[in-house]
Amino acid sequence: MLFVVLFFILSSSIAIFFLRRDKQTRLMLGLCVSFVCMFIGIIIYLSKTGGLQTGQKFFLFFDLRVQRKLSYMIFPLKKLGYMIAMGRTLFPGFLLMLAFDYSMIPWILRSKSKHILIMILPCITLVLYYPSLFLGLAKWGKWLQFFVINFTIMWIACYLAAALWLLLNEYKSITIPYCKRQFRYIMVFLICIGIMYCFYFRQDPIQVYQMYSAEYMRYGGLLYSTTASGAVSRWMVLSVFTTLFGILGFLSLKSYSIMEHEETRGDVIIQKKMDMASKGLSVFVHGMKNQLLSNRVLQERLRGELEKEDPDKKKLLEYSHMLETINENMINRMEELYKSIKSNYMTLVPTETSEVVLRVLDRFHEKYPDAAVETVIEARTLILADAVHLSEALYNLAINGYESILEAGRQEKSLSIKVRHERLYVTFEIRDNGRGMSRQVQKKIFDPFYTSKNTNNNWGLGLYYVRQIIKNHFGMLRLESTEGEGTTFFVAIPKCKIQDD
Repeated sequence: MLFVVLFFILSSSIAIFFLRRDKQTRLMLGLCVSFVCMFIGIIIYLSKTGGLQTGQKFFLFFDLRVQRKLSYMIFPLKKLGYMIAMGRTLFPGFLLMLAFDYSMIPWILRSKSKHILIMILPCITLVLYYPSLFLGLAKWGKWLQFFVINFTIMWIACYLAAALWLLLNEYKSITIPYCKRQFRYIMVFLICIGIMYCFYFRQDPIQVYQMYSAEYMRYGGLLYSTTASGAVSRWMVLSVFTTLFGILGFLSLKSYSIMEHEETRGDVIIQKKMDMASKGLSVFVHGMKNQLLSNRVLQERLRGELEKEDPDKKKLLEYSHMLETINENMINRMEELYKSIKSNYMTLVPTETSEVVLRVLDRFHEKYPDAAVETVIEARTLILADAVHLSEALYNLAINGYESILEAGRQEKSLSIKVRHERLYVTFEIRDNGRGMSRQVQKKIFDPFYTSKNTNNNWGLGLYYVRQIIKNHFGMLRLESTEGEGTTFFVAIPKCKIQDD
């Protein structure tokens, strides 16, 4: 069973590393390799010492033949002990570096180039635990050897506590549900393997260097065999949790990898965009053709009415109004198309979040003067933004949300705009209780020319344009929607200055 868990952790971390090859996956690979290295060494050591119950043997080795084969392997104890020492020492270093890399605390971000200093203590410990040097410390006195043992346990415990605090603090600080879910799985996986690690990190490899060391036992040191003799059910449950959350955690990393991979596939993506643009152009041409045909019909009716001896003024006014509506719609569509595909020049300057929200509300109430919008601005800070373009993007999201509420026929209309801190970002949350969207629709709504509304009045460039504006602000756009319940858009824009909140 334990072999299966170790194999899964190692293979998954290698796969994710080759898929992404970024700093986080490198640290995750180092973490998993050190974890596997430590436990493989302990398993080999326990196979040689024996003294385990049948259930414990099944959990550790799965098959008794594996234990027998491992017990007969020629593996010098000093090398085996140093293998365990390497895994035991490097694991907390990689874990803390990973927690630092995930953390968005300002002072940690400012010292990002110095994170490598975390590995100083692990490297010093590895030097001291080199078999010949560590055993040589005994010549200077047993107290020195046990001082190293105690000091190592102390700094490892501090590293683990610091990493746990950073991970929990980061999770608590995330407000975007999608990001919170992805980070939750990664965090729980790290905590699970951390718990497994904690069962053994207090045991010192000196017991492997000198099997059944009398000095180590007199000092009160813990043995690997003592910990392994714990309840098998406890280990089974912990292993199942580790595997389960390991799958979810690695899938969370993989989901980001796939998105990044899809965005950088070059020719395939270009072809997809060209196909989509071709389809959108055909939709646009078809819509314009229909409206021109409508104009032709109205023109013929106007001519026929005017050729009469006594034209009906009421009909003439009606035809004129219909022509005016169609022409205005065509002009608006042309302007929207031009606005969406032209090169937009934006000037990003320090802008107050409240200014952006006020612009959004002013425009919104021009169209829906009686509509109520709940506004909460928790983050009154500066962001790098073009106030005109950003407010236009948020206005589009607010209008879409309110019109979705109207289409759903809600008696209680709920539309809110909330501005919150999100570490280095400010998040604009626009939530409605409209009709929501299915997963299929959510995958398409940002495609140009896609729309679920009447194409005579809306032809699907609004959300595409919104996403382009947010990208030009170096921001992120996320969507959470449940069909029949409502939709929430999260727009994260970088702060102008990192502030100690």
